[in-house]
Amino acid sequence: MNNDRSIAPHFDEAFRTRLLDLFSWRRDVRRFRTEPLPPGMLERFIEIACLAPSVGLSQPWRFVIVGDPGRRQAATDNFESCNGRCA
Repeated sequence: MNNDRSIAPHFDEAFRTRLLDLFSWRRDVRRFRTEPLPPGMLERFIEIACLAPSVGLSQPWRFVIVGDPGRRQAATDNFESCNGRCA
């Protein structure tokens, strides 16, 4: 794989087929695993997410890692409350 960002990659048929498979396989996850991720994996996911395009490279997203179970539950409760009002 060429990491030179100045050269456009070639998306051959095999790549396009696998990408279509990935898009077709994706799901709306409603139940999540409870075991922690291996060290460094969450940070790696955030690095990858930051590669997503944004207008003018504004990157309007913010990521917060909540490790404390009480705060995580408070965030979940807040989300469920707000989500319930929108239904």
